[in-house]
Amino acid sequence: MPFEPNTLFPGLLSESAARVAQAAVNQPGGACPASITREMGWNAVLIPEDQGGAGGEFEDLAAIIEGIATHAVSLPVITRCGVVPAILNVLPEQSDVCALRGQVAEGSIVVELGGPLHASDPTPPLSACLDQNSWRISGNTTGVELTEDCTHLLAICRSTTNGSNDLHAARSHEGENTPVLALVPTTMLNSKKVSFHTMDDRQIVVINMDGLTLTDDHILATGETAKHAIQAGWRIAAAATATDSVCSMGSALSRTISYLLERKQFGHALADFQALRHDVARLYVTYELCRSLLQSTLRTLEPSSDNEDDTSALDLLGLYIGQESIRFAETIIQLHGGMGMTREMPAAQLATRLFANALRFGDPLTYYRKIDNLCDRKPT
Repeated sequence: MPFEPNTLFPGLLSESAARVAQAAVNQPGGACPASITREMGWNAVLIPEDQGGAGGEFEDLAAIIEGIATHAVSLPVITRCGVVPAILNVLPEQSDVCALRGQVAEGSIVVELGGPLHASDPTPPLSACLDQNSWRISGNTTGVELTEDCTHLLAICRSTTNGSNDLHAARSHEGENTPVLALVPTTMLNSKKVSFHTMDDRQIVVINMDGLTLTDDHILATGETAKHAIQAGWRIAAAATATDSVCSMGSALSRTISYLLERKQFGHALADFQALRHDVARLYVTYELCRSLLQSTLRTLEPSSDNEDDTSALDLLGLYIGQESIRFAETIIQLHGGMGMTREMPAAQLATRLFANALRFGDPLTYYRKIDNLCDRKPT
């Protein structure tokens, strides 16, 4: 029988995002400009009301993610509307930071994430060396969706020294090898860029930052302040990616069941074959388990005041959904004919999205190691 997943985050945001995604799917090529996030006001969802934003919660961001994920439309919602505001919201209430949040909310500037949120990311943070009255940046960014409307890059760096340890410690207040958050105008970026498409058809740019010089005005935070801000961004990134995967699972399952009911072989619908029905049943169980785990984890998304560094719930969420996403996508492809499946099919795009999500902001092996280390800790 047909299956339609229940909307996990119902409301006007989910409906409007779904309409935007559906309109994009109906366009030739199915493309949707990244500027739509600003035009729809999604960039203001997590910004506090007193600074020009909507003062929303994670569920509001998740509603947008659900609307576009179910149609396999790729937009930089997680980074621009989720991670960047989450990082800015944790920074101290200084006039420049408050003004920056207001600019992000009104869309006068568009900030994209330009660095790893997690220590296990294969791309290391940029190096930021304090030299006299300036910071010298070197290294490569992570993959960035640097669209034409993007005005700034939020660079995540690690401080280094050039031998002047005392000077560096005095200026950074934290010492060597500590996090540094820098806001870099895109006009300052050099032309050393490598562009490619990801498996889920996102246009990505890796930027070489060697030779870039910044002043203190470009530095948003250093040390522990930067660390807490980056961790807040990672929490949103991990939860948002899991949300995207679960919503993609529900949509892929619905489309797969419709395909099996309509497609005939040897005079019978594919849905009549017992082996395929068993595969679909397993997919349904996986989807329900992942959905339940997601909803349970989101209830504890905010860090505990007793232990702000505890990410075990999100690690478990990332581990389980990351592993199951890969198996889920493989089964979806197989049920559509395996190698005979075309990429133009929505189910194929959703399956590819699941593969890509399993490797965003941390892969299953990373989460497994973190949980294993947590289990190995001796009680104090």
